[in-house]
Amino acid sequence: MSRAEPTTRSDKGRYTLRFTLVAAFTGITLLVSTTIGLATTSLVSDFVREEFRLRLGDLAAVAAAQIDVEAHHRLRDKQDQSSPEYRAMRDQLRDIRDRGTRIRYIYTTRLDADGQLRFVVDAEENPDDFSTLGDVYADASPELKGAFAHPPEPHKSLVTQRFYTDAWGTWMSAYAPLYLPDGRLDGILGMDMSANHVLAQQRKYQLVLWGASALLTLLLMPLAYWTAQRIRRPLSRLEGDMMKVRQFNLENTPPIHSRVIEINRMGEQLESMRSGLRSFQKYVPANLVRRLMARGVDAELGGTQAELTFFMSDIEGFTSMSERLEPDRLVRHLSEYLTVVTDSLLQTGATVDQYIGDAVFAFWNAPEPMSDHASRACEAALLAQGAIAKLNRQWQTSGLDLTFHTRIGINTGSAIIGNIGSNERMAYTAIGDQVNLTSRLEGASKFYGTSVILSQHTRDQLDNDHFVTRRLDQLVAYGVKFRLFI
Repeated sequence: MSRAEPTTRSDKGRYTLRFTLVAAFTGITLLVSTTIGLATTSLVSDFVREEFRLRLGDLAAVAAAQIDVEAHHRLRDKQDQSSPEYRAMRDQLRDIRDRGTRIRYIYTTRLDADGQLRFVVDAEENPDDFSTLGDVYADASPELKGAFAHPPEPHKSLVTQRFYTDAWGTWMSAYAPLYLPDGRLDGILGMDMSANHVLAQQRKYQLVLWGASALLTLLLMPLAYWTAQRIRRPLSRLEGDMMKVRQFNLENTPPIHSRVIEINRMGEQLESMRSGLRSFQKYVPANLVRRLMARGVDAELGGTQAELTFFMSDIEGFTSMSERLEPDRLVRHLSEYLTVVTDSLLQTGATVDQYIGDAVFAFWNAPEPMSDHASRACEAALLAQGAIAKLNRQWQTSGLDLTFHTRIGINTGSAIIGNIGSNERMAYTAIGDQVNLTSRLEGASKFYGTSVILSQHTRDQLDNDHFVTRRLDQLVAYGVKFRLFI
């Protein structure tokens, strides 16, 4: 129980030290949080928009690289819209758009001899928004017009600096050049993302920032109150001790400790005054009062189960080749070989996991899902065998007595895919018996004298119109308990 502090007329319109300190620290906290929120809001808005620009530019450059520009060059009249080339390119653009992130429109344009900017291939399905071949793009963005005047380099793109508005809405757009093999510019691929989506993401991050600022304020409020108490408490004790001195209550009290030098000095001066008064009270008795006691507070490891299609290749007789070839020559030719195999895999969207000597291990359907992963693997095998045959012919033509015969095993099945390894080092890879089975199939090619063997699991997922296969045998691979058609 404490005694109420006396209030005098001079105290009216004034505030206690506790209220003043808490209000001051709270005001500072709010001011700092608001300043941080305002400062970072603009920075985050620019950051989010720049991230979208970079992502959109990369998507446009990648999309342009996939276009058959020579086929695009042949699309000239409105009648060409019914051609297989137009439909194939339109479907390709739709696939790119659907696999993109919030891409609304994707199309190609061309500058005609009269300087008119015209649409060539438009992937839009809605007839109200569709632009036919030859339609004039009247309100194109300045960046698109500038791209024809000063086209970006191959595999580069140009992204609008600001939002622009046309007949279809307000957009952030990216443009990538379509160059013919002879270096001439045939057109520009355009890719539009709604400005509303970008602004929505900006608002989302801004709300997160303001929420964080509000949370920071709430977290700092107790700290502000605690700091104010740390300052107020010794001052309050000083005030109480002075009241005692005024009443000639000069009993010793615990020393006042504070991190504020001035408060410590005030306590020392008060103690010095109290010591003098104690000497004086020997002459003047004083009433005794109670003593006042006051005292102040880091790619986590893990994986998931998924169906994948695996690819394993190996060079027949490579061990004997490595024994008779010089190291520099062996490494050079092996690098050429691995390059053409890898290019074939990457063309079909494979994840090239690792090189094991002359062997190559890859898989499809991770990390990006692919509904046709089995077909992609078989296509990659055919591309690889064709590229290897071409490489062998080049070596023979140049006088090299060197031929790489490659065996390939393909299998589809469930495996664990993810980050495998240790906390210090990990790899994104697949593990499981289906991976091992793929290696067994590759090894079986030596016995059957084949270049590509695929499992029945892979065969069941293929389109019969695109691949011709024949059944080889039914075998039980090493480490596998069931019979498998190959």
